[in-house]
This record gives sequence, structure tokens and C-alpha cells, in this order.
Amino acid sequence: MHQLMETIELTLPAAATAVTTARCEVTRRFSPRLAVAALEDVRLLLTELVTNAVRHGDIAPPDEIDVRAELSGDTVRIEVHDPGRNGPVEPRAPGARGGGYGLFLVEKLTQRWGVERDGGTTVWAELAAGPAR
Repeated sequence: MHQLMETIELTLPAAATAVTTARCEVTRRFSPRLAVAALEDVRLLLTELVTNAVRHGDIAPPDEIDVRAELSGDTVRIEVHDPGRNGPVEPRAPGARGGGYGLFLVEKLTQRWGVERDGGTTVWAELAAGPAR
């Protein structure tokens, strides 16, 4: 059986607007093929990972963030790459005043995730796609 694969690749400015652009493109392209719950998880994780890159990646314009989302079979893989300066990437307990939910949610919602340091920082995550809508 041939599995359909779809890949989204975006290069976005290192700004808060990157979150909205990434979420909108994933919604537009993946919504016909993902379960509602899986699409919401992908959108949430993209929000958290792109936000983390912008806030904690020690980057600023004219730096850019690369976002990649791949739907292959029953798995969605998302990657967010920033040219960051190798700051820490580790989960922390969510705080009473907000913050700390990004990698906490990645840990809870994904099958597996990791960090690669090659010309910046890439945080990737894989989760179940769920049945098509």
C-alpha cells in the first residue's frame, strides 16, 4: 500500500508573526487529512516551538526560523530550526505566572522528540496523525 506524504517547509522572520503563519499553513494543508484532535495538537506544538525559538533562541531580525511539518502515514513530524546560539533546551515546570509550558506539552503530547545542534538549534517532535477527518 502506498502511503501519501505531504511536507510543508517555511522560512519565516524571527518575529511573533511566525507563529500565526506556521499555524495557518499547517491548518490549510493538513486539515483534510488529520483527525481534529491530532491537528489541534500539531497546531499547539508548533505554537510552542516557534514561540520558544523567537523568545529563547537569542535571535532577532534579520534572523529567520525554518519550520518543517511532514505528514507521512500515521505520523506527523514537526521541526523548528533557529540559528540560535545553543541556549538550553530542556523542559521546566510550568510557572504560576505563565511560561514553561512549551517543552512540557511537547513531552506530554508526542511519541518522541529531540534537539539537534547543527548550525543552530532544531527541536523536532513526532506524534500520531490519527484517522483522516
